[in-house]
Amino acid sequence: MPKIVDHEAYRQELALKAVDVFSEHGFNGLGMRGIAEALGVSKSALYHYFPSKEELFTACTELVLQPHSLYGVPEGSDLPEDKEQAITGLLSALDSRFQGEMVVLLDYVKNRDTKDVANDTLLRMADNQFISELTKLVGESNASQAYALLFGGLMLRLLNGKQTEIEEIASWISALSVNE
Repeated sequence: MPKIVDHEAYRQELALKAVDVFSEHGFNGLGMRGIAEALGVSKSALYHYFPSKEELFTACTELVLQPHSLYGVPEGSDLPEDKEQAITGLLSALDSRFQGEMVVLLDYVKNRDTKDVANDTLLRMADNQFISELTKLVGESNASQAYALLFGGLMLRLLNGKQTEIEEIASWISALSVNE
């Protein structure tokens, strides 16, 4: 009897595992052969599910931008409703992979001109998702400032060896919602 494979579930599993590969090696660090080896699959199997590295990277980006991933809660669980919990969850989930995310981001935009970066579909998708989530938490007029505080705070935390607490960064962002 032939093995029945849920192709979409396997595709998602490969993309989820590839997130860690990209975080470790950056966008340009490995080709499809190297990514396949890191995932423990054949290159042809990887190409079956993702015809290009760009399509694999797009699938990875879509996965990490899903609300459950953004807030660090298991799929099927409720998202935090309390603003303080939501902001802390968002920060904590991103903090857990922030260094890898910055490696990927900087490698992805390396040697690209500003116009190309400004028009990049994946970067716009990420920006829009973060702004959308932050709008729910601090209002539309404060979302861009919250976005800057989120990334700036996490960068400060990265550079000072995590001496800046997540709760402190959350308080900076939460203070914005009072002014709405």
